[in-house]
Amino acid sequence: MKYYYDLHIHSVLSPCADDLMTPNNIFNMANLKKLNIISVTDHNSLKQLSICYELSQSYDMLFIPGVELEVQEGFHLLCYFKHVDEALAFDAFLESHIHKQRYDHELYGKQAITNLDDEIIDYFPYHLTNSLTLSFEDLLFSLKHYDHILVYAHLNREKNSGLSYLNQYPLDAIELTKHVQAGFIHQHQLTNHKILFNSDAHQIIDISEINDKNEMELESLTIEAFFEYFNNG
Repeated sequence: MKYYYDLHIHSVLSPCADDLMTPNNIFNMANLKKLNIISVTDHNSLKQLSICYELSQSYDMLFIPGVELEVQEGFHLLCYFKHVDEALAFDAFLESHIHKQRYDHELYGKQAITNLDDEIIDYFPYHLTNSLTLSFEDLLFSLKHYDHILVYAHLNREKNSGLSYLNQYPLDAIELTKHVQAGFIHQHQLTNHKILFNSDAHQIIDISEINDKNEMELESLTIEAFFEYFNNG
C-alpha cells in the first residue's frame, strides 16, 4: 500500500523551531494533512522522544523515533531507530558528545522539553545546533550497536551537506529538498539511491502535504515494513 510520510520535523526542543512546534500541534497537523508516517527529528537530541511516542499511540499513524545529527565534519544526517528503548539509549550516548556550551534561551530561542499537555517542564542547557564532538566514522561505528537507518540530510543544500562523502560512504538513503532540480540529481548520479523528500519543518504550516514525492510503498503500516523498505526495497 502507498503511505505518505514526513520524516524530518523539528519540535520546540530544536532552538530554530517556532514556539508552536509542540508535540500535540505536530501530531494534529500531520493528522490534518493525512500523513501516515512521521518522525520528529530534533537537533542532536531525542529528549522529546518519550512524549512523542506516547502521543503517537492515540493516532492511526506510524511514529518513527528519529534525530538529526551534525557530526564533527559539519554535515547533517538523519537517524531513525527501530526500537524506542534503543533510541533513548543512543540519546544518552549523544549527550556525552555535545559541546558543553551554556545556552542562552533569551538570545537564541527555547530548547524546550514538554509534557503530554505541551507544557514546558524543562530546557536543554547546552547549544544543540553546534556540531557534535563525534566524527562521522566514529558515529558509524557507534551505530553498529543499534538497529537503525542512516540518511544524508538535505544533500542538495550548500550548507551542512554530506554530498562529498556519498560515494565513499553510501548510506541507507539520501534526503533532498522538494525544490531540488532534476539536473542536480542526474549530475551527481543520485537516481540509484533511495531518495526521501521531507519538509525539515520548523513551523507548523511547513509540515508536508501529501504528494507523489513523499509517498512510499509498504506491505503494512508497521516499523518492520518501514525498515524492510530501506533494507530491501
